[in-house]
Amino acid sequence: MVTLQKIAQLANVSIGTVDRVIHNRGRVSKETETKIRNIVKELDYKPNILAQSLSLSKTREYHFGVLIPKFSQDGKYWELPLRGINKAKEELTVYKVKTIFSFYDKYSESSFEKAFNTMVFSTNKLDGLVISPVLSHVTEELIKKIPPELPYVFLDSYIPNSKCISYIGEESYNSGILAAKLMNMLIKESGTVAAFNVIPKDNHINDRVSGFLHYMQEHSGNKIEVYIADRISDKRAFYNMTNQIVDNCRDLQGIFVPISTIYQVAEHIKNISPDHKVFLIGYDLIEENLSFLKDGIIDFLISQRSELQGYLSIVSLFNFIALNQKANNKIMVPFDILTKENVDFYHV
Repeated sequence: MVTLQKIAQLANVSIGTVDRVIHNRGRVSKETETKIRNIVKELDYKPNILAQSLSLSKTREYHFGVLIPKFSQDGKYWELPLRGINKAKEELTVYKVKTIFSFYDKYSESSFEKAFNTMVFSTNKLDGLVISPVLSHVTEELIKKIPPELPYVFLDSYIPNSKCISYIGEESYNSGILAAKLMNMLIKESGTVAAFNVIPKDNHINDRVSGFLHYMQEHSGNKIEVYIADRISDKRAFYNMTNQIVDNCRDLQGIFVPISTIYQVAEHIKNISPDHKVFLIGYDLIEENLSFLKDGIIDFLISQRSELQGYLSIVSLFNFIALNQKANNKIMVPFDILTKENVDFYHV
């Protein structure tokens, strides 16, 4: 089925702009209108009668709950998917889509449980729910309490064998393999490569580390050491652990950090003598990582298109609930390799 979303992607405009052209509402530039109408004609798009009735309805509203970590955590990483969620909400305003947010501390099980219960049982009736289940083991139990009539999607991370209508994120294991291939390309001398993992458990972070270790063990002659960072008790665990690694590993060649806080590692590595290069590979284009990438301290950042993930989480719920479209069980976003040479030209 051809959707407004598909037309918007091909025309590189918002869903709202496509809607205005198709239904002759509002001002759109002649060039944009022609472009959209050509795509509509080429795809033989037929307006969805249900969607039209939704936009004209005076009474029906759609309330989507969003349960994600506090956007200030992980170097403000969570601002990225939040940006995409708000973008989707604005584009779907014509269909009376409203979002209700509940933010939790991703290092506190009680905070997550409180936010979950408030969202699912204490707020006004929801039509759909977006969950970022970074506290995997807690989420596994809590989602059993979700009423069967409430559809939900997972954003950024996932829970196997759940009843979510869709998981929106990256293929985490392959992402770890990509990081390992990049590390192998960088390292020219044998030595030690450190890979971080984290507490509390997060399934998609574990998968990244597993992919990285599998490839390195199969294709690298370097010694691989895994370090577990307990981020519940120490918010700067990566920084403090890097001190220990550098002191203990005189042959250190590279460090793989599977989450956005690689800047904590880079802070320390920057102070090492320039004649001992330690290669760093991590994730996400947040402000704290950007300067280290441009300075060449961080060699590669892997972007998982977090803003797009947030955007698709709301659009997918809307398509499933309001337009009665079948949900994709998994929506895998591409991952991009960012370097100091291309980062200024990168736009999600």
